[in-house]
Amino acid sequence: MDNRKLGNIEKAMETLNRDGGGFSVVTVGRIKGPLNAEMVRQALDLVQCRHPLLNSCIVGSLDNLRFQTGEMPLIPLRIVDKLHNEQWTDVVLEELNEKIDSSKGLLRAVLVLPMNESCVNYLILTVHHAISDALSCIQLYSEILTYCQSFGSNYPITQVISLPTLPPVEELLPKSAKGLRKKTLYPQPEPLAVETLGFEKCVSMELRRCGLIHSQLDAKLTQQLINTCRQEKTTLQGAFCAAMLFAVMRKISPGQTNDARMSCRTPVNLRQRLKPVEFRRYFA
Repeated sequence: MDNRKLGNIEKAMETLNRDGGGFSVVTVGRIKGPLNAEMVRQALDLVQCRHPLLNSCIVGSLDNLRFQTGEMPLIPLRIVDKLHNEQWTDVVLEELNEKIDSSKGLLRAVLVLPMNESCVNYLILTVHHAISDALSCIQLYSEILTYCQSFGSNYPITQVISLPTLPPVEELLPKSAKGLRKKTLYPQPEPLAVETLGFEKCVSMELRRCGLIHSQLDAKLTQQLINTCRQEKTTLQGAFCAAMLFAVMRKISPGQTNDARMSCRTPVNLRQRLKPVEFRRYFA
């Protein structure tokens, strides 16, 4: 059992979830092969047994939020028969903007079935951000597909061992990173004027909507990008962030060549600091 109060970051994620959709982690996969609803249902049942927080819900008022773990309903699985080639994008938009009923569970799934016997399925997972991040969701997605693959083989996986749960993220940080206070030793300059991209209008949280822009790099260009990042001793994440910042700068100041100060926030990766090793892969 893992009944405990939510940490500060977990509270923030649940507050955003209650205010409206758009802050869950949505993972989409385009899968070629004989995937079907029965396989996905069995795989979801296995991951629910393996990960304790998938047998949890969030209860209480905003000033007293806590996880409640125990017998939970099965992870919801919705089946959508594809009517046109791009229908999966419509489903993703629905998932992006539909908040999770955290009192009933913290993950849901949608399987978009192929059209005209094309054998191309789309599996969409929506996970509460309080229990997972994007990398963990990718790893969970891989786990689900591994189970699905086993059901089509002679060695199906039917039992799994439940993993231990981790404490709130704040407790995983080293002591040196807790309670940091900024010390100013020298007079600070006046704050710089901040330019932004702007927005059309301001609306309340419940009226805000997430959009979806679907694009992809071809295989050759992707490999060139990977090779360049290796040569420059940087990461794909860093390259994409830099490209985004250059695009923002050109949008704010088109045609200007003046220096500009840009910043980008990226999450702290705790996995390399966690022990034992197997904890790195799973939910925090």
